Amino acid sequence: MKIKFSVLMSVYESENPSYLNQCLISLFNQTLRANEVILVEDGPISKSLSDVIEQFRDKLNIKSIYLKKNSGLAVALNCGLKHCSYDIVARMDSDDICLPSRFESQVKMFYESQDLDIVGTFSQEIDSLSSKGRVRRMPVDHNEIYSCLYAIPFIHPSVMFKRPSILKLGGYNDSLRRRQDYDLWFRAGKAGLKFKNIPQVLLLYRFDRHTHSRQSYSSLFQQGIIGFKGVYRLKQPLWKGLVAFIPFFRGLLPIPLQHKAYNYLKKFDPRQRNKV
Repeated sequence: MKIKFSVLMSVYESENPSYLNQCLISLFNQTLRANEVILVEDGPISKSLSDVIEQFRDKLNIKSIYLKKNSGLAVALNCGLKHCSYDIVARMDSDDICLPSRFESQVKMFYESQDLDIVGTFSQEIDSLSSKGRVRRMPVDHNEIYSCLYAIPFIHPSVMFKRPSILKLGGYNDSLRRRQDYDLWFRAGKAGLKFKNIPQVLLLYRFDRHTHSRQSYSSLFQQGIIGFKGVYRLKQPLWKGLVAFIPFFRGLLPIPLQHKAYNYLKKFDPRQRNKV
């Protein structure tokens, strides 16, 4: 396989240098390494974060893009997309960990099925100590993913996509501070892009009970609005749009109950039908 690809990441001042170090180690340990890592520094970052980046700059061919002020993930990713040298781009978050065969598996999928535009994977949650938890399974085939767009059928940092396809959509909606990916998947579905999830855990996804406390009521309500509008535009059953507001109502609960509600509702999650 001679497909060349970029990794697209963003980092900002509040991020954990230890997590970033683990992330970059996982990129270095890939069975198929990226040809470049486009790393957008979303505003000034700490010396500790800069030191970690410099340790890996040559090893990973890291190309840093500097934004003068913190502008949010969508702006940072759109800026980074413009600087990617290759037509295949892998997303990654600075606090997650790739398993060694992630990129090789995704590139192989693009090589074998050239009509695909977006390829994600299953993931396993890890907490602040990197202890492993729940496996996040996603719908696998295009039709299943399309019907589950309301439920967010991709784990954003697990995806690899065709850059020209995303640029034709206008990239990420930079008016959104959160859930830019959710909005993007709906627009991709409307445009007829082809979806796939590899039914393997290829990413360790940082998530614990404290994650809920970082989500504001306004961002959760905005998520519901994105879901409802997306379902309406795709002419899917409107009950799916109403389901998109469940995270908002869960967010009205006290923090200790939010994580319990999250775990309970997983029993009814339409994305969990596929087993590995």
